[in-house]
Formats: sequence, structure tokens, C-alpha cells
Amino acid sequence: MKKIGKVYGVILAGGSGTRMNSATPKQFLPLGGVPIFIHSVRALLSEPQVEELWIGSNGDWLDLATEQIAEFFGNDPRIHLCEGGADREGTLLNTLAAIEAHNEIGEDDIVLIHDAVRPFATRRIIRDVIEEMKACDVCNTVIQVNDTIVQSADGTVISGMPRRSELFAGQSPQGFRIRALIRAFQQLDAETRKQLTETTMVCFKSGMPIHIVHGEFFNFKITTPYDLQVAESILDFVEEQRNK
Repeated sequence: MKKIGKVYGVILAGGSGTRMNSATPKQFLPLGGVPIFIHSVRALLSEPQVEELWIGSNGDWLDLATEQIAEFFGNDPRIHLCEGGADREGTLLNTLAAIEAHNEIGEDDIVLIHDAVRPFATRRIIRDVIEEMKACDVCNTVIQVNDTIVQSADGTVISGMPRRSELFAGQSPQGFRIRALIRAFQQLDAETRKQLTETTMVCFKSGMPIHIVHGEFFNFKITTPYDLQVAESILDFVEEQRNK
């Protein structure tokens, strides 16, 4: 069994939200009268093992992020805000650098990385990720795929039909030993890093075993106006479930 040192949380809030068709990035839009990313912050802070929470935000929207954090959390000493990067990877690396600049990071310290626009993570998921980190260096939250998935190399004809029982959809939070994650980033060349769509791929391409924790179907990512409508409709139900 591996040791767990200090537990950090990271909220990636650097997106521009182009698919939401909104002048304001989606993470700052209201969900039940509360900015979407504030729900995500509340979720991670609900777990006492998370000692520090870092939020990486688009530089153009740092003032709004600061205002909304102050409105809902006051001067909570656990919360820190830093400027994100040009993309998800850049925001994550900037945030990890900020954590390193303010702390002495050990091999046992872990970070939970969470999407700002995935507001329905439960305390059970968060605790399961932390617990699983006692057995691994990388952990991903996933759900079983219900639909049959097909592959098409040309977008016209089906070229493959993978076994549904072996397919899962990734969610967040994801858990990492901070030092191991940084080393994995350093091992990848620039071209490979451009192809990354989510953080555990960094570790997968570096050959690291990635453990899984089971998420929830309602722990979805809000990317479109439809997603936001669905989130509004299930908000009361999720609030009942998330603290169980």
C-alpha cells in the first residue's frame, strides 16, 4: 500500500466555452443561481482531506473569478487562484507550477484534477479516488458505456465494433501523484502533447498503469446549452445524492 501525503485539488477553469454560444465562458454561467465552477469548488472542498484547492482561470476572466470566489467563499484560506494557459494542458501546467512555488511537494503528495464545468461530483467519488491512490500513481473516474460503440475510419462506413463490456467513459476528478505526473509530462515530446485531450493520457503514453474508480452518470460535463438545461432539471436530485 502506498502512502498518501498532502492532498491538493485543482479546478481547471480556463476554457472559453465556444460551444455554449455565450460571450461569458460557461464555467461562470449560473446553475441554480450559482456559477457552474462554484459548484465544482464546493464539491472538492466538501472532502476534508483536500487541504488546498487551486483554480486555474483564463487570464481575461481572472477578475470575474476572483469576484465570484469572494462572493461564495469569502477569504477561505484553502482556495488559491492562478492564471491559466492557452489550452487545458497549459492551464494545468501553470497551476501545478503555482502549487510547487508555494509548497514543498513530496513523492507521496497527490492532486485531484477536476473540470470546472463538471459540477456534480459526489463526496463518494472524491473519497474513492483518494482511497484508490493508496494502490496506484494514477486514477481515473469512469462510467460504463451503455450504448453500443462503433468505429469508422472514414466517417462513412463502420470499421469496428468494440466490446461494450470493455468500454468506459472518462470523467473527473482524476487522481495523480504530483511528482509522477510532472515526470510523465517531461517525457513527452511537444507533438505528442498537442494530441492530448485529457490528463490521464499523459500517464498512459508514458506507460503508467491507470486505475479506475466508478463515477456517476449524472457527473457529466456541461459544454452546450442543452447540457445546462439538463443540469438545471436534475440539480435538486443531485444535491440530495452528492453528500451521501
